[in-house]
Amino acid sequence: MHAWNVSMLTDVACDTEPTLLVDFGVAKYVFNAGEGTGRAWLNSHHSFRKTKALFMTAAGTQRCGGVSGLMMLCADSTIPKLEVFGPTGLMHYLASMRSYTYRSTMAVKAVEAPSAPVQSLPSSEKPPPLFQDECLTVYSIPLYPSSPVDVSEPGPRRSLLSPAAQRMLKRKRTPSPPGPSKRRSPPITDHTIDSTSAVPPTLTSRARSPRFDASALTGEDAQEWRKLMLQEMFPMQEADKTDPAQSQKEKARVAQVRAKKIKVTEDDAAPRAKPLISMEKRNVRLPRLTEGNGHAPSTLPVLAYLLVGPSVRGKFDVKKAEALGVPRGPIRGKLTKGETITFEVDDGDGGKIQRTVKPEDCVGPTEIAQSVLVLDVPTPAHIPSLLSSFTESPFFSQYRSKVEAVRREHPVHAIFHLCGEGVLEDPRYEEFMTGFSDDTHHIISSKEHTSNRVVFGKSALVQGKLNQLDPDMFPVPKYDLSPVRELGNISWLPRKAVRSQRNITVQVRPLRDPVIDDKSREDEFDPLATSGSLPTLSDSVRTKFNEVKEQVNERMGRGSPAAQPGDDIIITPLGTGSAIPTSLRNVSGTLIQIPGRGTILLDCGEGTWGQLARTFGDDPGRTNGVWEVLRDVKCIFMSHMHGDHHMGVSTILRMRARMNPPPSEPLYVVGLRHHLMYLTERQEIEDYGLGEPNGVVMILSDALNWRPPHPYGRFQPQDEPFMHPETYNAHAMCRALGMESFTAVDVAHRVRCYGCVIRHEDGWTIAFSADTMPAENLIRVGRGATLLIHESSMSPDEETLAREKAHSTSAQAIDVGRRMNAEKLLLTHFSARYPGMPPRRREDGGDGSPLIGMAFDYARIRLGDMWKLNMYLPAIQHTFDEFGEEDPMEIDLTKLQ
Repeated sequence: MHAWNVSMLTDVACDTEPTLLVDFGVAKYVFNAGEGTGRAWLNSHHSFRKTKALFMTAAGTQRCGGVSGLMMLCADSTIPKLEVFGPTGLMHYLASMRSYTYRSTMAVKAVEAPSAPVQSLPSSEKPPPLFQDECLTVYSIPLYPSSPVDVSEPGPRRSLLSPAAQRMLKRKRTPSPPGPSKRRSPPITDHTIDSTSAVPPTLTSRARSPRFDASALTGEDAQEWRKLMLQEMFPMQEADKTDPAQSQKEKARVAQVRAKKIKVTEDDAAPRAKPLISMEKRNVRLPRLTEGNGHAPSTLPVLAYLLVGPSVRGKFDVKKAEALGVPRGPIRGKLTKGETITFEVDDGDGGKIQRTVKPEDCVGPTEIAQSVLVLDVPTPAHIPSLLSSFTESPFFSQYRSKVEAVRREHPVHAIFHLCGEGVLEDPRYEEFMTGFSDDTHHIISSKEHTSNRVVFGKSALVQGKLNQLDPDMFPVPKYDLSPVRELGNISWLPRKAVRSQRNITVQVRPLRDPVIDDKSREDEFDPLATSGSLPTLSDSVRTKFNEVKEQVNERMGRGSPAAQPGDDIIITPLGTGSAIPTSLRNVSGTLIQIPGRGTILLDCGEGTWGQLARTFGDDPGRTNGVWEVLRDVKCIFMSHMHGDHHMGVSTILRMRARMNPPPSEPLYVVGLRHHLMYLTERQEIEDYGLGEPNGVVMILSDALNWRPPHPYGRFQPQDEPFMHPETYNAHAMCRALGMESFTAVDVAHRVRCYGCVIRHEDGWTIAFSADTMPAENLIRVGRGATLLIHESSMSPDEETLAREKAHSTSAQAIDVGRRMNAEKLLLTHFSARYPGMPPRRREDGGDGSPLIGMAFDYARIRLGDMWKLNMYLPAIQHTFDEFGEEDPMEIDLTKLQ
C-alpha cells in the first residue's frame, strides 16, 4: 500500500523534452507534456488508465507542446476526469487550442498556481498545497528570471495580492536587472485560479451583444473569458457528489455520451453540447495577457514542484495490544488512527479499573512522508529566485537542509533537475545543489550534458534495414552517443548525482536508488547505435534486396530516364501516419526542398521538429544540420484544423526565433484563420518572430483559393491584420521560391480543408491533397502535375469506411492521379490500423496510371529517382512483413481517424 515511484517517460533529446510519470498504482500524475509525449507513451508499457492530473512547469510549447494530444488520448481511454495545473499563462495557452481540441466525454479542470513568490508569504503561514488527494500533496514554487514585481508601482500588477503578500514583497524586493525581464508581465496573484468555477452570468450576457469584443477584455473579465473557453472545449462537468440525485442523473448522461463515443471521437466536427456562447464569439481573439499591442511575449513564471507522498501509520503490534488487554474490535482501530483509548480491565481482585492506552504503546512509529522535487530552471537568471525560495521561505527551507534532525522530518529522496543552457555549471547552482542532504538523489536532465540517443527505436530500426537497400534514399536517423559536455567533469556534483535517461525510475516507497525500469520495452536500435552497426537482415530480406538492386542497376545500365524539370527536388516525408502517431510513423508533415530556391513544409503535425532534427542532425551550435534546413524554409502550409496536421508549427517557429544570426528572409505561414489566430495568441507567451524583420509573415489560405472562398461567418477583413487583402503577401512568397503560382484548393473533408497546387517557373508542378475524399477540384487545378502527394488512409476494399470518414483509399488516390494525368504519385497519411506497409493493389503505373511510390518517415526521395522507390516496394513490403503485427494498444485506433 502506498508504494510509489517517479520515472522519466521521456528525457531531453532533439525530439522530446523531459516528462515525468509519478505512479502509485492506483493513480498516476504526469509532469510536463512536450511534443512526442503521447507517441512515447503509446510505445511504452504504461497505460493511460488511472491518470488523474497533469502538472506543467511552464506555459509554452517546450513543456506543453504535447498536452492537447495527451488530453485527447486520455479522454479516448475513458478517463472520466483530468486536472491540469500550471503557472500563469496556462489557461491562455489551453484556450488557444479551442479551435482543434474538444472532448465531451471527460471533465477537465485547469488550475493556475499562485504567481506570487513563496517568500512573500508571512513566515508563520504554511503555503496551501496546489493539489492534494489520498496519494500525493503538491506544492508549487514560482520562479522568475528577476524580481517579478516592483511594489512601488501602482496598477493592476499589485491588485490581486493580499496586503500581507504586498508587505512581504516590499521587504524582499531586489533590484530588477536590465534585459528581457523588463518585458510586460501579467498581474501577480496569491491564489489559485480554477477553470471550472462559475463564470459570472453578466459576462455571458454581455457576450450576446453584437458589439461585444472578447479581445478587449482586461483583468478578471479576461481570465473569466479564458475559463469559459475551456468549459466549451470540455463541456462535461464533474457531478456534485453531495447531491445523489444529480450524481445519478450525471452518470446516466455520461453513459449516454459514451454509448455514442464513436461519433464523438471520430472527428472534431462531431455533435457538441449546446454552447454558452455563439461560435463566432468563441472564435474571436483571446483577451491579451498584458495590456498593450506589442509583439513581445510577456514575462511569465515557471514552476518548481514539491511532491510529498503520504505518511504511513506504523504497524499495529497485536502481541503488545493483547498484553495490555486491549479488546478486539473497533477500539483497536482508534489506536491505528492515532487516538488514545480508555477501557475497563480486571483489577485481579474481581473488580474493574480504567486503563488508558496511547497509540505509541502498541502501534509502531508513523513513517515520515518522503518527498521529491521537480525543478525547471530554464536560464541562469532563474537561479536567484530558486535560491531565495529555499532560503527565505521557512516552509521550503526545511526541505533543503543538512541538519540531521530537520532532514529526518522533511526527507527529500530525489530531485529532478530540468536545467536550461548554462544552468548546471553556474556557481550559484552549485551552491543550491550542495545545500541538500548527502542522501538525496539528483537526476539531472540537461541538454548540454545528455546524449541525443534515438527515442523511437523501432522506426530507426526499420530505417536501418532500408538503409541497406538504398543509403541515399533511406538515411539512418541522426543521433549522438556522447553529450556536448560530460557530467563527470563537474567536480562538485553531489555523490548521488546521475545523468537522466529515458525509463530511469526512482522508487520512493520503498526507498531505492535510481534504476532503469525493468518493464520498459527493449530498445532494439540502441545496441546497434552503440556498436556502430546496422541491423542484421534475414536471408530472405537480403535476397530480396539483392534482387531489386540488380534490377535497378540493370535499368541504370540501360540509361536513366530522361531528365525532367524538378528532378532535383527532394521530398522528405516527416510524418506519414494519420490521427495519432505509431511506433513507425509520426503524424503529418512533408518537406519539399527546391535547390537554390528554398524549402516548403506541407502540414506540420506534432513532433515535426523532432523528425527534422533526426533527419538532418541537431547541431549544438545551431548553424548546420536541421538549423541550416530551418533557415532555408520559406513557406509552411497548414491544410486544416485537425491537430495531427498543425500542432507542431509552434515549435518550428519558436526554434526559428532562437536562431543567431536570424534568418535573412521571411517565413510565410499559410493557414486558415484559426491557425493564424492561435499563433497570434501564443506570441504573448513565447517568441515566434511575428512582427520581426524577416520574421513570420502570415497569409490566409482562403486568399489563395482558386475560387472565392466561403466567408468566416460575420468576421470582416479588418478584424485581424492577416485577413486584410494588403497583407496577403502571396506574390512576395512566390517570388522568394521562384513559383509561378501557389493555389489553395478546397477539398472534400469534414471540415474546411485546403489542398494546394504549386506551379514553378522551372516547369514543374506539385499537387498536395491534404485530407480528402477524391476531389474534382484538385483534379481540375492540378492537371498535368509532375508529382501528386495524396492521402491514402484506407485500403482498396474500404471505400465505405473511407467515405464515412471523408478520406481516400489507395485505389481512389491512384485513380485521382490517373484522372489528373499526374506523372508521379506519392501515397501518404496511412491509417494507424496499418502501422507497417499499408495494403494496396499491384498497380505498376501502367494503363495511364502515374508512377507510384509510398512515403516512409525519414526517407529522402529525389523526384528524379522516384522510379527507384517504385521498384523497391516489393522488397520493402517483405521487410515490413517480418515485423509482424504491432502490439495491441489500449484504445481503438480506428476510431481516431
